[in-house]
Amino acid sequence: MKRIGILPHLGKAQAIELAHTTRSFLTESGAEVWVTSEVAHKLGWSANSALHVGDEPLELDAAVVLGGDGTLLHAAGFLASYGVPLLGVNLGYLGFLTEVEAVDLEPSLRKLLAKDFEIEERMLLEASVEGGGRNERFLAVNDVVVTRAAFARMIHLSIHVDDVCVGNFLADGLIVSSPTGSTAYSLSAGGPIVHPRLETILITPICPHSLATRSILALPEEEVRIRLIADRESDVLLTADGQAGIQVAPTESVIVRKAGISARFIKLGGRNFYEVLRNRLNYPVLHPPKPEGS
Repeated sequence: MKRIGILPHLGKAQAIELAHTTRSFLTESGAEVWVTSEVAHKLGWSANSALHVGDEPLELDAAVVLGGDGTLLHAAGFLASYGVPLLGVNLGYLGFLTEVEAVDLEPSLRKLLAKDFEIEERMLLEASVEGGGRNERFLAVNDVVVTRAAFARMIHLSIHVDDVCVGNFLADGLIVSSPTGSTAYSLSAGGPIVHPRLETILITPICPHSLATRSILALPEEEVRIRLIADRESDVLLTADGQAGIQVAPTESVIVRKAGISARFIKLGGRNFYEVLRNRLNYPVLHPPKPEGS
């Protein structure tokens, strides 16, 4: 490991503190460090032979992400096109995507420097909008969501998979999720839990006005097209991972497909998906019977 990026959540004091700790540990171990200009400014760091500052993460062997799941999602979307593997350090509430806790930072960095890890590839989604002359593209680690704006009425959606109409319905919106995102918004909307290494595209309606509408798992090579039926006056929004988004007009369609690149997560071997499912989401919660006489 020659050059490692540090991406902290700049709104968390603990993340800033651990960024200083991480930089010291890495440089003392002989590695170079890269940070964005924003991080360098916030932390008061100046570029030198061991610290590289810039907006493009060139020649990075890995990146350490200090924050919660949201911080890791943002970093994955940013670094996926560069092929940089990410080590997520949990400083948030749930920490479902992150690999290690803050107390395990230094031993984890030792493993990182020794290349004692595996890389897990995660399927990404790519979303675009057609029909309005736009040329915008969004990458999502978790999900692409088409939803009504605040205080708007339900929206009328028509769903096609590879040009075959699946159906149309009234709902608050629709979630198109990756397997990684199956335990995020899609799960809250009643979608299934999918192992993150499987490749499929999950289609889950949000509060559909129908008893028969359920989630659908499409093939990874299939394309999902969401068309707005302009019979209701509602503002409609497209968001990717809850972070980037635009307004969608009634004459436009949202296209979601598997992206041509993947997110790369560093796995140190300490956490299994099913253990995380049990420990983080309390699945299933079974309370033992009380002892007799209690």
